[in-house]
Amino acid sequence: MLQLLVMLAIALGMLLFSSMLSVPFVLVGGELSTTDMLWIQGATQVFSFLAPVILMTIIYYRGRQREFCRLDFSGQKWLYGLVGVVIMLLIIPLNDWLTTWNDSWDLGRFGDLLRSFQEQTEGIVEQMVTVDTVGGLLANLLVVALIPAVCEEAFFRVGIQNLLQRWLSADGRKAWGVHLAIWLTAIIFSLGHGEIFSFMPRLVLGVILGYLYVYSGSVLPNMLAHFFNNALVVVLYWLVARGVLDIDPEAPLQVGFTLTACCSLAAVALFVVTFGKRLKTSR
Repeated sequence: MLQLLVMLAIALGMLLFSSMLSVPFVLVGGELSTTDMLWIQGATQVFSFLAPVILMTIIYYRGRQREFCRLDFSGQKWLYGLVGVVIMLLIIPLNDWLTTWNDSWDLGRFGDLLRSFQEQTEGIVEQMVTVDTVGGLLANLLVVALIPAVCEEAFFRVGIQNLLQRWLSADGRKAWGVHLAIWLTAIIFSLGHGEIFSFMPRLVLGVILGYLYVYSGSVLPNMLAHFFNNALVVVLYWLVARGVLDIDPEAPLQVGFTLTACCSLAAVALFVVTFGKRLKTSR
């Protein structure tokens, strides 16, 4: 717990530091361009999420960072990453349904303020990913898809979930400590995005990534699955901007309950089949 608090304190300091990154742009140009916002976001991710984990492991796990972080990039872990990508595809209908339900929540005046903040955030992100050039696509794949996938998985899974699991699994409490760490981290992960009307779909995403991290034994599958989830949105907006697709990227699929249930069950079955042996030994 002390290690977790130290990491969070470092993250807070880094967040305050990264919040100053926009100052030089404002002083020079007077107004932030979309490109400026894009690269500031990338730098903020690195400073706020990746740097605290690196510093924490240097302080407490010097010489054992690879083992602690589960930095295993062997061939089998890439296969687990492919499984994670397929699961991300299969849960799209479920997350669409959850998004529609979550967006219908009535939280009163406080909810109106939260919704206004979320719409502003989503507007900025949409402005960044709405590009029609190959260069813009590659920049977004790097800053909007890859950097968040690496940095957020490092912070939430390698950092928070790992340390919570070690704390909660002490004194013979491993059986429920692992699961509690996964769900607590998923809640923190979802709330950390500051979008309460997208809380449920992000919670599901966080739970899947949490279990993938535990049972794959590596952070690589998490980063691959997370990257695919982000990249899918980036590519979709790019195709719409180029006129290849004539759809609303934010519109739900509306595939129906039967297909949603079948895809969700298929995702669970794929996970169980892939990690069956590990699931049995963890009981």
